[in-house]
Amino acid sequence: MEETENFKEYMEYFKNQPLKEKQSIILDQLKILTSFSNSMCKELEINNEILIDKEVLDVNKREYTEDDFAEAVVVYINSIQNSICDYVDGITEMLDNMGGE
Repeated sequence: MEETENFKEYMEYFKNQPLKEKQSIILDQLKILTSFSNSMCKELEINNEILIDKEVLDVNKREYTEDDFAEAVVVYINSIQNSICDYVDGITEMLDNMGGE
């Protein structure tokens, strides 16, 4: 129940932030998820490459557009999806190899 309250408080904080701050929070969370999903693969020695495109560099500029933000979000989401797929494929291969021994 406490987690629910903490999340509600966080969302109230988030909703009161200006748009650029909201975008910054979203990008930071996507960077964390990208790193985490890649680390899961590395932990089990599953081949995985973080898919980062030049589009993410645009949001490092002081003034970036909504298009720059949207493009960076798509890059991060695709990188996370790729890592999760690699992880699932790697786990499946490991389980298949264990069953064949």
